[in-house]
Amino acid sequence: MAPARTTICYLLTLLVLVTFTSADGNETAKGGSTGSNRIDSKQCPEDVEDLMVFSPFEPYFTWPKFQGDIQKCWVAADCLFEAAGESRKQQFAATALVMGLIPLTLKDIAWPERRIIHVTTQLFWVVEVLVLALGLVPLVTDNKTETKTKGTESNILARAAWKQEKRTIRIWIVVCIIAVLSSYTGIAFMEIYSKRSALGCTFPVFVLTWYIIALIPASIHALFAGFRRRRNLNKLKKSRSANGGDARKAGPIVLVRQDSEEDQERKKKIISAVQGADEDWPVQLAWGVYYIAGTLVFTSIMAVTVAELVAWVALGFAIGGSSKLLAFFLCLNKEETGEGEDQGAGGLEAGAAPSTS
Repeated sequence: MAPARTTICYLLTLLVLVTFTSADGNETAKGGSTGSNRIDSKQCPEDVEDLMVFSPFEPYFTWPKFQGDIQKCWVAADCLFEAAGESRKQQFAATALVMGLIPLTLKDIAWPERRIIHVTTQLFWVVEVLVLALGLVPLVTDNKTETKTKGTESNILARAAWKQEKRTIRIWIVVCIIAVLSSYTGIAFMEIYSKRSALGCTFPVFVLTWYIIALIPASIHALFAGFRRRRNLNKLKKSRSANGGDARKAGPIVLVRQDSEEDQERKKKIISAVQGADEDWPVQLAWGVYYIAGTLVFTSIMAVTVAELVAWVALGFAIGGSSKLLAFFLCLNKEETGEGEDQGAGGLEAGAAPSTS
């Protein structure tokens, strides 16, 4: 029932997006901002075929004829497509297809298992939202030894990071913040110096906005994850009450950590292709709509040349990598790290209560 309901919600959301986009396009056409026969009506530069058809990294204001009016970006796009031959239009269609794969592939699918970050205790809500928005999913272990073992078993970078002192980790957090902001700046300039989005070329930061609004599905994810943890905690309390009898006579209860079938199923889902697969359907819906919007935004970038496509992909990798590094160090900042961390206090031992993550 839930998958069917989620699918229906996806389709309705996509229908609404297409409807509003079409309505906006019709209004734009009525206002004279877009149209046909631009070349014949002398609205395009002379030698438009030589100047505009292949013009990577050259926005509409590169040409004097379009300067001074932001609405001229529509005219510039029309001129380019009118002047382009069929083979060039086929290239634009092919690059648009690849552009549509960038959001889901480079932000998420490229690292399904590496999306999981093990933490000993629950993160602060704001930090958890930020980590989820950056592309990692914190998984609470309630056991410092297990956290370190799982976090370093197949990652050289993680093993090196766990040996660093707190001060060094915080320096890396600052470095990663600079890297993320630099990548965001690069993606903003990339869109400004492209032929812009067909959704609205007068707003040149659709892609950057899409990356930032990841905070919305991440907040929904964190909210429902909190509800799930409380449900699990209540089940745990009931289980302890049922098994322990009268606590005053039976004494303290020591629970052995053991994954239930539900926990094992959740671990299988959490490494699936899309974030939130292990959570309630509103979380899945939020991330689904987010990635649908991302595909729409990236595909809408007009007249992407091969050179520009390479730059878009490189920036996608830069944002994905720097974001996940920042999320990793934010989580690691709460752990006890350093060469002498095993001798320090803190952390729960193997007999701790089961995780409610």
